[in-house]
Amino acid sequence: MEIYKKIGWLILVLALHSFETSAQKFFEGKYYPSAKGEPIYMPLGTISFADKVVSFQPGDPLPLKEFLSPEEALGEPNYTHYKEPNYLSLGCSGVLIIEFSDNGFINMDGPDLFIWEVGPSREPYNIEISTNGEDWRNLGVAKGGKEEIDISRVIDANAEEVEIFYFIRLTDLKAICTGDTIGADIDAVGTISGVIKIELNADVLFDFDKYEIKPDAKENLITLSDKIAEVGMAEIRIEGHTDSDGTDEYNNILSENRAEAVLQKLETLLTDRGDYVFKTKAYGESRPITTNETDEGRQQNRRVEIVVLPHKDFYKEHKK
Repeated sequence: MEIYKKIGWLILVLALHSFETSAQKFFEGKYYPSAKGEPIYMPLGTISFADKVVSFQPGDPLPLKEFLSPEEALGEPNYTHYKEPNYLSLGCSGVLIIEFSDNGFINMDGPDLFIWEVGPSREPYNIEISTNGEDWRNLGVAKGGKEEIDISRVIDANAEEVEIFYFIRLTDLKAICTGDTIGADIDAVGTISGVIKIELNADVLFDFDKYEIKPDAKENLITLSDKIAEVGMAEIRIEGHTDSDGTDEYNNILSENRAEAVLQKLETLLTDRGDYVFKTKAYGESRPITTNETDEGRQQNRRVEIVVLPHKDFYKEHKK
């Protein structure tokens, strides 16, 4: 058990470190060149981009091996020349699913995503988005090249709260199935209407089966609140999650109590520091991020996720 407590502390420290080191660039926003050199503004700066490959099914026929690394589609755009293998070629009808783990995206006025499809040819592909990686909404065909994506046409008008998307699926449409870099060539995928997501491990916030915040965890929440305060105006969602031990009812109550405890602490820390709306959601064991079959997996599933949705004026203030 001690080793998992140490792992929990490491996860919390890394989450706060990632948020802290990226926060300044996030608040300033950042411009990135498109494949044609035009400046593209990304309000979340360096954390705007997809950072995890969920799956990749190369198409047939394949591009050259050096253009088949799906990790090249993650992170900031770094395309230099079509002969340099710093992007991913999907292959003919290839399928890539990627995830945003420290941010997500919502529907706002205007474009919500920007996709860097690079290389000398414009190669079309289909775009789908998902909140959970299972239920997909089809945005249709992107023509290739620089691509601004407005997701408004697939938003559920009857949803009770703002929907946050974390997954994107790109499918090559077999327009060009010859050459060295067959299929759509993906350099980066970034969020224009991005929101911040912070994952905190429950084991470092709470004792086993408890929901009172540990005294030695409060400093980390103070650091987190200092960063949130820089937003000024936002909706803050606090979501509680558990592992699969115990009954559904018990886990729902525990996750609700833990989310409420974090809410109360953040609400106190952010008093008179901005205009915030706080919401909690208890998911219990219903949304695991890994297996519950191992101690390490259960430890990761016990977590509190904090999602910060800045007010739309926040984005306007950071545009030229």
